[in-house]
Amino acid sequence: MITPRSAIGLAALSLICPALAPAAAQSLEGIKRPEGEAKPVGYLPKGSVDYRLLVGPPPAPESMLDQIDMAISQRFQADVPADRWETADLDNKSVYPRFAAAFGKPIDRAHSPRLIQLLNRAMRDAADPVWNGKESFQRPRPYQRYQLVRRCGSSPIPAPDREPRGGSSYPSGHTVYGWATALLLAQVAPARAPEILERGRDYALSRVICGYHFPTDTDAARAIAAAVLTRLNADPAFLADLKVARDEYGIASAPAAEVSPASARKPAEAQAE
Repeated sequence: MITPRSAIGLAALSLICPALAPAAAQSLEGIKRPEGEAKPVGYLPKGSVDYRLLVGPPPAPESMLDQIDMAISQRFQADVPADRWETADLDNKSVYPRFAAAFGKPIDRAHSPRLIQLLNRAMRDAADPVWNGKESFQRPRPYQRYQLVRRCGSSPIPAPDREPRGGSSYPSGHTVYGWATALLLAQVAPARAPEILERGRDYALSRVICGYHFPTDTDAARAIAAAVLTRLNADPAFLADLKVARDEYGIASAPAAEVSPASARKPAEAQAE
């Protein structure tokens, strides 16, 4: 999801360099927003979380850290088994449904409407600093820099740029949604926090496996997500909605067995945000 200012900047820049546009359509809920429904509004004023106070610039091109980033990215492209690739490809398409097994209950409008409302508003707050950072840093993505073996949601595999000069790799947008979701769900269901947070870390790794991000892109996004959740936990409206979501989680009696890892991995309809 892109803030108005970020959308204008990225749209203009993408006319010059297509790699600056978002990597792929992704759905937070795994479904399209109902026609006519307004986009959710975040809890925080724009600019409440300043990425410049949280992360520095990405590793300089060809620096030692950049070479490590590149080596890790290439290793995951070459050595990941088929089932982990499938998980990464499904993580590329949606967010909330990918946490249902770890959460122990379905995360959708039918079973947890107040949780969905809370998540959707919080994701707006998480998006703001990340997209501002993308605009500022302009780091080329892995697929711009070397020939991938595969890329989630892309066929044929694109050829790398001859001279990569701009991109939207740092920080990772998918990762900020995934890690913010994990941190929030862990507050709603603290007894399941270890499983939820592990799924959040695994979700971030999927971005590297998919060929869309370097490890430092996901590290930066997780730092930003943590800062956003810290700020949200000082907001009275967020805390009130969090309590409602906790109550909903305790009242909803759908057993954990209804949400199996297999069902949580079913593809969801893509939704551009």
